[in-house]
Amino acid sequence: MIGLSARHDADPRRRPLQAAVLMAVLAAGISLGVAVAHAYDQRLDEALAALQKAAALVEASSAGVVSVHTQHKFDNHREKALASIQDAMDHIAAAGLVADSDGGSQ
Repeated sequence: MIGLSARHDADPRRRPLQAAVLMAVLAAGISLGVAVAHAYDQRLDEALAALQKAAALVEASSAGVVSVHTQHKFDNHREKALASIQDAMDHIAAAGLVADSDGGSQ
């Protein structure tokens, strides 16, 4: 029992070093986890950002001063465009999930 106590207090400088090593290992593990979570091609993120911008532009668009009939047709096409953009975003997100779930096995 005395030997264990003496060994524990033998080098008080060792404890901060061990804590620093443990923190470095945890930081590396967290960084690796984040990288694995977003391992898919970054161009997918860029595509999503471009589609978000496209959706905002479509939502902000207007037909101008037109008849009620033309406005109705415009609104229908605008809604279809927004639905298509959302559909594309869903497909891109699904592609990213599939790429992440593979883990690189072939």
